Amino acid sequence: MSDDQNSNAPDVKKLLAQVDAAVQEKKAAGLYDPAEVRKVEQAVASFQQSAEAGSAAELNLWQKTLIELVNPTDWGVETHRGGPAGKAIVTVKKIIYKASKFFLNVWLATQVKYNAALIRLTGVIIPQHIDMRMRLPQAEQRIELLEDLCRDLTAGLRNVREAEARLGALERQAFGGREQIEPLLAQLERMAAALAEKGRLPADAAEQLGAVREAARDQAYLDFEDIHRGTPEEIKARQKVYLPFFKQSVTADKPLLDIGCGRGEFLAAAGEVGLAAKGVDLNAQSVAQAKKQGLDADATDAIEYLRSVADGSLGGILMAQVIEHLSLDQLMELLGLCSAKLAQGGWLIAETVNPQCLSTFSSAFYLDLTHNKPIHPEAARFLWRRLGLDEVEVLHLSDMPPDHKLELVDDHADGASLEASFNRNMQRLNQLLYSYQDYAVVGRK
Repeated sequence: MSDDQNSNAPDVKKLLAQVDAAVQEKKAAGLYDPAEVRKVEQAVASFQQSAEAGSAAELNLWQKTLIELVNPTDWGVETHRGGPAGKAIVTVKKIIYKASKFFLNVWLATQVKYNAALIRLTGVIIPQHIDMRMRLPQAEQRIELLEDLCRDLTAGLRNVREAEARLGALERQAFGGREQIEPLLAQLERMAAALAEKGRLPADAAEQLGAVREAARDQAYLDFEDIHRGTPEEIKARQKVYLPFFKQSVTADKPLLDIGCGRGEFLAAAGEVGLAAKGVDLNAQSVAQAKKQGLDADATDAIEYLRSVADGSLGGILMAQVIEHLSLDQLMELLGLCSAKLAQGGWLIAETVNPQCLSTFSSAFYLDLTHNKPIHPEAARFLWRRLGLDEVEVLHLSDMPPDHKLELVDDHADGASLEASFNRNMQRLNQLLYSYQDYAVVGRK
């Protein structure tokens, strides 16, 4: 065959690889009926199993032949000749065989042992080889399934990454420009104040811009609470713990006041059990959400509101996550007004972050930019008693999840279990020191 003919000969391996790649691509694209694909794969596996059965039979035949030839001294005495000549030859061979058998056994003893060991070895290798070859088609099918699964997972991860990228782009687009709102409003407020001093703008122009600036912050804080404080359902469930106290003292003419009512979670819970309740909060956006639910809430300062109501007119006051936002002067004035406005027998309850749980400083407390300082539960107990309130107690709330606490060790645990338990405890202790995350101080007038 000439070189030109060789150059024109098709590359069979390359063509088969291309065909296989095209089939796999169409299979991944779903162009083939999965049921038909399984039938073809089963037929291929059946053919391979038939081929493997033939190979196994051939191997067994060779092993049988080796067994028959294992002893080199067992020559046998026979001839292909017939008649008297054949009988004479057989007789001579028997004489020679009997005379030489002893010496052959001595000389070929090592060979006999070697042959026997070889036969035993084939008896071990051949079944294993046959078993492996019988399992090979199944293993190949499993590998193909794993490859298909990996391709699907890779495609799924690629889609997830693309979705995350699109969401990130949408989020950046949605929040685009918000970082400039606060500096621009601050600059406008300063300009308005300067122009008001010169008489070019009304005197309250700067105050109006300040209110706009405050409203922008209110929405930002509401967004922050939606992410980090919890859902309205979660907050409502937590605050139901205070309902039994207020059921004792709140009436239609002596309602409950929720200071810092936020989105109105506790107002809704109070309404569900028939308690008359009103809420106040500085965040106008939160109050708007409460009003949408039909709740009685005002966007006003609590101190200003308390000054406007009559002494002894409130059956109970709740301040949930409020006092840690106040300065000392604001706190003392607020508590004095609360005591004055409470009716006899009314309850004053304040919930706040627990500084005795050190992990709160790495999570809840400093997460909120509007927090001023933590209030120790014993300091709060002292203030409640100083107000002249009775039945003062501290309720510890929001216990740490069990998997965050140190685990107890069984007295009968072995050394390995003790060591593992100790290491887990040390790991948790290194991550956080804990008790209850919140507390509430309760007192009755």
